[in-house]
Amino acid sequence: MTFLSLYRKYRPRTFEDLVGQQHVVQTLKNALNQNRIGHAYLFAGPRGTGKTSTAKIFAQALNCVEGPTVDPCGVCDSCSSIISGQSVDVIEIDAASNRGIDEIRDLREKVKFLPTVGKYKVYIIDEVHMLTKGAFNALLKTLEEPPSNVVFILATTEAHKVLDTILSRCQRFDFTLLSSADIVSRLEYICQQEKVDYDREALNLITGASMGGLRDAISLLDQAISYTDGNLTREAIQEMLGKVDLSFLRSFVEGVLARDTAAILKMTGEIIDSGKSISVFVEDLINFLHQAMLLKECGRDTSIFNLTEEMYSQLEGVARGVDTARLIRFLDILTEVERQLPFADQPRIILELGLIKMTAGTGDNQLADLENRLRELEEKVEELSRGNLSAVAAARPVEGKTAAARTTAPGDAFTAEDSFPESAAARSKVTGRSSPASKGAAAERVDIETAGPDRPEEAGVSAAPQAAGDGSAAACSIEDIRDKYWPVILQKIKEKSISTNALLIEGTPAAIQDKKLFIQFPDDKGFHRSGAEKQAAFIQKVIAQVTGFSFTPVFISESEIAGFKKKGTADNKTVPARQGEGQQGTVVDRVVKAFNGKIIKVDYDVLKDKENEQGV
Repeated sequence: MTFLSLYRKYRPRTFEDLVGQQHVVQTLKNALNQNRIGHAYLFAGPRGTGKTSTAKIFAQALNCVEGPTVDPCGVCDSCSSIISGQSVDVIEIDAASNRGIDEIRDLREKVKFLPTVGKYKVYIIDEVHMLTKGAFNALLKTLEEPPSNVVFILATTEAHKVLDTILSRCQRFDFTLLSSADIVSRLEYICQQEKVDYDREALNLITGASMGGLRDAISLLDQAISYTDGNLTREAIQEMLGKVDLSFLRSFVEGVLARDTAAILKMTGEIIDSGKSISVFVEDLINFLHQAMLLKECGRDTSIFNLTEEMYSQLEGVARGVDTARLIRFLDILTEVERQLPFADQPRIILELGLIKMTAGTGDNQLADLENRLRELEEKVEELSRGNLSAVAAARPVEGKTAAARTTAPGDAFTAEDSFPESAAARSKVTGRSSPASKGAAAERVDIETAGPDRPEEAGVSAAPQAAGDGSAAACSIEDIRDKYWPVILQKIKEKSISTNALLIEGTPAAIQDKKLFIQFPDDKGFHRSGAEKQAAFIQKVIAQVTGFSFTPVFISESEIAGFKKKGTADNKTVPARQGEGQQGTVVDRVVKAFNGKIIKVDYDVLKDKENEQGV
């Protein structure tokens, strides 16, 4: 007797034999019972999930002598011929090899003929997405209005490649990947019918390798029976599939946790030298760490796991010795390695680099430092909210700078080297600027360009610096942002959104004014600037979390900055402050009063021009 492959031998013959597609089965049964037979169906889904088998069963149900019926007899001439593939009324077309317009024109000519034996002529077009556009168009009219005794069943693994005009003329059924429990149950049934000894762990390995496709699982079972001579054990299936033993994986992960780089690289060499696939090893390692993470978070939840006691023991041994954050980092590194392997000329190097990252703990210390920093910032924000400003300022000494130069309230002092507006359109600002005086003493001046007498809140006047420790200000300068906080801000943004980090990395903190943080972008990075502007709310939130200050990010180009610097510094003269600076009625006095500031020096030439213009 000729040998028949298991997937052909155990192909479903009735609706009850179909595994895991109950939504499809129930709908087709109801259609048969109610005599609501459509003229065109589309079966879409991954390979090996039962699309062609369902189509043949449906054809049997339509053409059985007792039909249409949900229970075809399987023994009548019509059913027998369909099962054997010899029915003249059920035509199977492989669209991968018959994809041209000529084949579809031939179909159109033959579709008008009546069925020979059964009640319906059924056309099963497999891999229908392979048809050419011309062939699809030739099929359209026939598919929309076929003869009353013709049914089209189109099957595809890539429904998105089928023309919308075709999809709109069909009833669509989506076939899903089968659950592990359904596949294992079917494999057990086949093993029992074939009188094959098996371990459930061996069937679990086969199921995992099938990736949810029952046909693939049955084909692997067929291969395993031949390989093991009818005795399926976990060790034998691991050897056949090229998989790594569970105990080896545990020892390997424990070496990673112990940061024993030399040991795990040696073990990696042993795996490769034994002929095992690097990609399969990485896949096994990812699955092991993934299950360890789930076990740590969920415990022995039977709805999540289908594992033996030994497997639980191995996973729990790892899960107890590592925190979830570290497991997640390992998985991030290994998934990136897995992504790069298909394109790598030297995959071993890619794997070893990833393993060294894991053992070296790259990112672990940074994460801990960031958490500590955030904790410190939260404590200081609480101090600020209670009004203990001097204590916070005293807790943050500034190296190389005097306290008086670094204690201006955040958002009130313009700390850039030169002043600039929020945007190119806003060129009128009253800005504060610090410059060194003789013998290193700090000096401040107020450059007044334009200021309306009735709206001082729009002027952006900087308050004069306060003495350190007076309880009126917290130390936060652009140097703090640039040197201390910015790398942390970028890292935190990267952890949450890599794309936003890629945009913002081109920017540089330039200045702080009016509770706004100005971020400068090169003129040729307009794309990055506009992209960052769309994420302004997210960036502001991260800045607040890291610095403890609620700065609003403002994105500006180099040319805008340069243009304002030139405008703000041309023809300015600084003279000593006049007597009676507290007199009422002048523009500067109104601004100072509004912002509770203090005048150090005034540019009288600019002030005089503005007062003349406004009639003050």
